[in-house]
Amino acid sequence: MTETERTPLAEIERTESGGPGNRTVDQEQPQTTTLVGRWGYLVPFALFIFICIAYVPSLDGAFVHWDDSALLFTHENCQRFAPENIRWMFTTTYGGHFQPLTWLTYAIDWQLAGPYPFMYHLTSVVFHALTAVAFYFLVRQLLAVGFGRYEDRQEAGTIGAAVFATLLFALHPLRAESVAWVAERRDVVSGLFFVLSVACYVKYAARRAERREAAGSQIESFVEPGQHPRETVFYWGSILLCAVSLLAKASAMTLAFVLLILDAYPLRRFSKAHRTDRDSISLILTEKVPFLALGMAAGAVAVWAQQQGGALETLASHDIPSRLAQSSYGLVFYIWKTLWPANLGPLYEIPPKSALFGPMLWISLAALTVIVVTVIRLGRRYPALPAAFAAYVVVLGPTLGLFQSGRQLVADRYSYLSCLGWTVLASAILLAHFRGRFSFSDRNRYASGAIVATLLVALLGRAGFAQQDIWLGPLQLWSHGVAVNPGSAIAHVNYADALVVIEDYDLAVEHYRRGLEINPHDVIAWHHLARIQRRLGRYDSAIYSYIQTLKRDPGRRGAHLPLARLLIGAERPQQAIAVLKDGARQTPEETGITYLLADMLATHPADEVRDGQAALSWAEKLLDAWGHNDPAALMVYASALAEAGRCEEALETARQAKEIAGPLRNGRLTHEIDRRLKSFEKGEPYHDPFGE
Repeated sequence: MTETERTPLAEIERTESGGPGNRTVDQEQPQTTTLVGRWGYLVPFALFIFICIAYVPSLDGAFVHWDDSALLFTHENCQRFAPENIRWMFTTTYGGHFQPLTWLTYAIDWQLAGPYPFMYHLTSVVFHALTAVAFYFLVRQLLAVGFGRYEDRQEAGTIGAAVFATLLFALHPLRAESVAWVAERRDVVSGLFFVLSVACYVKYAARRAERREAAGSQIESFVEPGQHPRETVFYWGSILLCAVSLLAKASAMTLAFVLLILDAYPLRRFSKAHRTDRDSISLILTEKVPFLALGMAAGAVAVWAQQQGGALETLASHDIPSRLAQSSYGLVFYIWKTLWPANLGPLYEIPPKSALFGPMLWISLAALTVIVVTVIRLGRRYPALPAAFAAYVVVLGPTLGLFQSGRQLVADRYSYLSCLGWTVLASAILLAHFRGRFSFSDRNRYASGAIVATLLVALLGRAGFAQQDIWLGPLQLWSHGVAVNPGSAIAHVNYADALVVIEDYDLAVEHYRRGLEINPHDVIAWHHLARIQRRLGRYDSAIYSYIQTLKRDPGRRGAHLPLARLLIGAERPQQAIAVLKDGARQTPEETGITYLLADMLATHPADEVRDGQAALSWAEKLLDAWGHNDPAALMVYASALAEAGRCEEALETARQAKEIAGPLRNGRLTHEIDRRLKSFEKGEPYHDPFGE
């Protein structure tokens, strides 16, 4: 390779090696144009506005009801700023996440817009645009340091390359999930402070380097008190921003290792030319202790939160070989989708082992081997490449499946921070072209580079614009999810749920069945299918589906009572009684089960079904639950008393129930009490002639 063919990144490494005849970086720098003053601030402002406009489709989105409803509407704690609500935000692990800062942003949105989705989407878009602007400044720093002149961050080519990296990151279709999905707000909130933390650290390290060059001598240890207050501010600011990022999501838990990678390149703090004293390496490592401590604490809390939320997969359900196969696939997946972002979906479900250990594993291992060998072979010549790859692996590591949360094999949102290094690498290539470092760089290199960069950004921006459309609502989301991943049982079930909302019941049943063909152990699918079959009048099928539901989850709420009613309608009262007794034990909070059980035992026309003493016992539990002034509970208690042979007490209790029910103007209840009173006045128990 000739002198002009070397990239500046390689040139810097060659110069530092002290080889004879090497020119300095300053001698090789071309004449540059700087952008200062108001123009320097116009660029990030324009980026912010442009990115917000690019995400306008997201503002029309509804809640997709995939964690959105559970997060925002189940708990009032994220809707107010009372002390007890804030205490809840900083202590809860609801949903399997510790994210107090994200909860605070939801509370602000709720105060401004209530349950309407526009403000929630707008907040996410603004956070993403701010993250992109922060990334723009970080890329300028990294490019200037990597090319050997920190002051070049104001140079037009550096700014142009930083704009290119920013737009690649911000507009890429992989970002749509993190921005358009309200429940994934934690990505953009955490990402903003993660990028700011890295930027502060790079600023700190660059200032140390500038001061060393200016002094021309060894610098003092950073940890000495009172030394270099500007550097101290940036260093501790980086730590503070890391902590804030971790309060939104645990993504920054690996930040200490990312900073060590940056120390190696492009900061080159480990190289002999930049070592100022014999303790410099230990000093660099000591600097990372606060970041490491924060990361370890955040990681432990994240695992604990997932355990509390029931999201953490056990080794029994997802063993170590499966996790290693998942990791291999994930490392290739995000690189491939960054280069070719087609067929992106909301869920890539973990496939059966037969598929996981099939061709997809061997293709992934082959591709990963090629990537690693390429990085190693080119790493000495192009040190930015192994730095980007190492940062990618480090940031992605916690999401590769070793601590598996949920049933996703991979997820678009995991690329939000992990792929930042690749965009920096792309901008470095563009800047190298601007500076004529490639054999194909000609006199029109600025124009040609700008044209190629613009076309690439335009193509990705268009794809990202379209990708937002699938997040406009649950129907769009899961129809696309089924199309992209027809082997996902969860996608079929979620699509069926969306079809139920628009009352397309027949198609919903079809997709419930497809989901159950893929995963016959899906309790939610069986339960939802049973409800729709019941609604459609397919009672025998509904009974079967409810039985399958309870077989897999005996404590499933909302399944015992409708199954019992269906069994009563099918003239199978003994089975209904058994289901109700089991439901009362499994879900005692569902007092409707107690009501029906006590009433059946007291009033059913079949002698072999009725049991006065058992009815009385269950009716007393109902009174304890509903209160002794509830007319429906008193009516059932009166029926149980009559069946147990205590007709006078039954008559008195029924009259009390009628007196309480009168002001309630519940005609149906009053009529039922009157029917039973007639039997009690005759000194007879009441038996429902229809067994209903």
